[in-house]
Amino acid sequence: MKLTQSNLFLISAVLSITLNSCASDGVSRNGSGSEETYYGAVIDTEDILEAATIREKLIHEDHVSVKMEGHVIATCGKKGCWMDVVSGEDTVFVKFKDYSFFVPTEGVEGYRTVMEGVAYYDTTTVSELRHFAEDAGKSKEEIALITEPEYRLQFTATGVMMEGI
Repeated sequence: MKLTQSNLFLISAVLSITLNSCASDGVSRNGSGSEETYYGAVIDTEDILEAATIREKLIHEDHVSVKMEGHVIATCGKKGCWMDVVSGEDTVFVKFKDYSFFVPTEGVEGYRTVMEGVAYYDTTTVSELRHFAEDAGKSKEEIALITEPEYRLQFTATGVMMEGI
């Protein structure tokens, strides 16, 4: 087969799409002595903040683009489309931009994570909270106890690294 400029472009495009789709399924790398698995965009894990610093930035802005670290305490048990992350004294609700990637549905509690994206405060409605509780496998009784909306720090991630997977 003769390699023409259009064939090279096609091969390059297919290779690029293939490599990008791998990132959303979890790309593993060894870093700083432990295994790092990336979901969504493969991110640089330098210059990261804790939630307390992010809260300070949000005093002056509605949304801030940052890299944040913490430890996973829960993920969506149905699809892996959200997670709760403890960072300092805050528990941050994390969603993934445009649902373009997911994290494991179980077995990652306690793992260190670094996320890149946008942090903001928002109110989660009672129906959304009940939906997330159902996703997390809570009992009907626990779900029925959810009667108030919740205003808290949230994060929309474009990329997530989990250490130790």
